Parts: sequence; C-alpha cells; structure tokens
Amino acid sequence: MKLQGITIDFYDKRTCGLLPDLCAQWDIRYDELEDNEELLKYWEESLKKVLAKTDKVVSGNVEGKSILYSADEEAIKIIKEEFSELELQTIEYEDIIRCEHCITHDYLEE
Repeated sequence: MKLQGITIDFYDKRTCGLLPDLCAQWDIRYDELEDNEELLKYWEESLKKVLAKTDKVVSGNVEGKSILYSADEEAIKIIKEEFSELELQTIEYEDIIRCEHCITHDYLEE
C-alpha cells in the first residue's frame, strides 16, 4: 500500500534547502540541525494542526527522520495544507514498520 506525506530529516543539513526561512538564524558551523528551534517548532506545530483535524495518519521517527504519511485522501489534503512548503512524497506502508514512537492508523485493518 502506498502512502503520501512528508519527511523531515533532522540529520541532513540539506533539509534547510527545503525550508530556508527556518534556517536563517541557525548556525550550520556549530549546531546540529536537530538543535534548530525554528525547524522543530515548525514540525511540532504543523503536526499538532494535522492531528487536530484527522487521526488517519502514520507519524513518528524512522532512522532519524520525522515522518507524517497517510493513505486517506482527506488526510493527505490536510498534510499538504499544513506543510505547504514541502512537496509530498510517496512511500510504501511496509517501509515504515520500523517507525519508533509512532502515532499510527492501521490501514491493514481496513
């Protein structure tokens, strides 16, 4: 099953190329990307907004990347609205089985 959504890699400094306004005050020479308060705030606030509107998502951490995906058309629209700066990506449901501390909607039960 294919899911659509977004991934933010807090270990890859190229993430700032996707969200340059959030990295304007962040010092790449001294800090790790996971220390970027603006980027963390963006992720947390946008995630809360999505979860306030739908629970048909899979969200958590996979190998240092924060993920938010869904197979539900309405949930995908909400993700796209709240994370409008990022382009939606597609992954396989099986690829997120390794998710740590996930909030999940079990699509296999449907």
